[in-house]
Amino acid sequence: GCGPGFFSIEMAKMVGKSGRVIAADLQEGMLQKLRDRIQGTELEKRIRLHKCEINKLGLSEHVDFVLAFYVVHEVPDQQSFLNEIKSILKPNGHVLIIEPPFHTSKKDFDEVVRKAQDAGLKIVSRPKIFPNKVVFLQNG
Repeated sequence: GCGPGFFSIEMAKMVGKSGRVIAADLQEGMLQKLRDRIQGTELEKRIRLHKCEINKLGLSEHVDFVLAFYVVHEVPDQQSFLNEIKSILKPNGHVLIIEPPFHTSKKDFDEVVRKAQDAGLKIVSRPKIFPNKVVFLQNG
């Protein structure tokens, strides 16, 4: 869920001219907002917009990093979602999952972490990003 592209734009700046960001969202309206923000800028070449489905990312390219910011609690089949993330991650690729405290209880977040581990992702750390629930994972 890239939304209007707040993180997509910043990540596109971070990856530089040779890097690429795939901004995926379920809502065409959110992709259009991001499209409008980057149109005619150098970032337009770095950000690929991708419309996903309710239960499927639908990406085939392999990626180094996935940011799931306030997304996992919205996904109906979290296990399938995390399995698909694992399938597109390069070896030693990373996933940062950040969930809001007002939508995700500690118990629910612990369940997300367990599902990520069941998918084959390993916990690297649990960074503190107040007031959110956060886990940083690695493929492998």
